[in-house]
Amino acid sequence: MEPREILRRIREIEIKTRRIVDTFLASRYRSTFRGRGIEFAEVREYQYGDDVRYIDWRVTARFGKPYVKQFVEERDLLVVVVFDVSASCEFGTSAATMRERGIEVAATLAYSAFKHGDRFALLLVSDRVESYLPPRKGRGQVYRVVRELIYANPRSRATRISAGLEFLHRVLNERAIIFVISDFFDPSLEEAAKHMRRLSAKGCDVVAVKLSDERNYILPDVGLVEVLDPESGDRLVVNTSRKEIRKAYFREALDERLRLEEMFRSAGVELVEIDTSQDVLKPLLRFFVKRIRRR
Repeated sequence: MEPREILRRIREIEIKTRRIVDTFLASRYRSTFRGRGIEFAEVREYQYGDDVRYIDWRVTARFGKPYVKQFVEERDLLVVVVFDVSASCEFGTSAATMRERGIEVAATLAYSAFKHGDRFALLLVSDRVESYLPPRKGRGQVYRVVRELIYANPRSRATRISAGLEFLHRVLNERAIIFVISDFFDPSLEEAAKHMRRLSAKGCDVVAVKLSDERNYILPDVGLVEVLDPESGDRLVVNTSRKEIRKAYFREALDERLRLEEMFRSAGVELVEIDTSQDVLKPLLRFFVKRIRRR
C-alpha cells in the first residue's frame, strides 16, 4: 500500500477499535484481568468480614489462629500479542482475510491496554521471530502496533509459532497476558503447546485466538479445483463434486479442531475463535463475559 493508504487504514482501524473498546469492552477489560495484576504482600490476623478464601492455612496451623493473605494490585499490566504472519493467514472468502480480522483483534487489545494505562508488546512470528515491538504505554504504541501489522513483510511464508513463544520465554521476566493470534495451521503445534505450558508456569495468562474461515471446514461443490498450499507452494487438483471428498474434508477439519481444543485445554490455555464472516466484537465480548463470570 501507498503511505497515504496506510495512514487511512490505520485511522480506520483506530476509529473502529476505539468504538468497540469505549462502548463495550472498557469496564470488562480490567475486570477480566484484575486477578493477574495482583501480588502477594503479607499475612495478617483474620478479622471479622475477611474473605475466607484468602485464609493462609499453613500460617493458621502454625499459630493456632486464622491468618489471611493480603495482596496489592500492580500498577499496570503487561499485554503481549504473538501474531502469526505466515502465508496461510492471508486466506479469506468472506468479508475479510484471516489476517485482517487478526489485525482488528490485536488493535482492539492494544487500544484497551492504552485506555487502562497498561503496557503492550507485539511479536510477529512465521517459522521464526520476524520482529518484536517491546512493551510501551500510550496512544503512540497503538499506532506503532497497527503500522507494524499492516506493513508486515515476513521473510518466511511458513509457520512455527513455538519460535515466538520460546523467544518470549527468554525475554519475559514478569507475568503477562499473552494472546496468540493465528490460524494454528502449524506442523509443530505440540511444541507450541509445550511452550504455552512453560509460560503459564511463569504466571502468564495465555489465550489462543484462532482465526478461521468457513472454507476451512466446508468444501463447496464447484467441480475440479486446483488448490494451492500458500506456505509450501504445493498444488493439488481436487474434485469437489464428489460428496465423499467433501465429507472427508469436513471430518478432517473437525478432527483437527477437536485436537486443537484438547491440546490447549491440557496446556491450561483458553481458546477464542474469530471467523472472517463475523465482526470481532461478539467473540471478544463472549470471552470477556465468560472470564468475568468464572471469577
